[in-house]
Amino acid sequence: MSKDPPTVEMISDGDDLFVVVNGVKVAKRGRPGTAQANTWVSLGPGWTVLDRNYPEEIEVMFEGVRISLIERVRQDE
Repeated sequence: MSKDPPTVEMISDGDDLFVVVNGVKVAKRGRPGTAQANTWVSLGPGWTVLDRNYPEEIEVMFEGVRISLIERVRQDE
C-alpha cells in the first residue's frame, strides 16, 4: 500500500455489492440464502471487511490494519 490514502468505495453492479480499494474489488457481500449471507467475503489475501452499522458504515482492513471506514453505496450503471 502506498502512503497516499486509498480510495475505498462500496459499489453495486446490480446483482452483487463489492468493496473496491483503489479500483480493485477486495470483498463481496454474501448473497441471501447462502452460508455467507450478511457477511463480507474477502476476494484477496489480507483483506477483511466488517459491518460497523451496515449498511451505513463498514470498516475495511488490510492485514489487520484499518484502511478506511466508509459510509456510502454507489450504483454503477
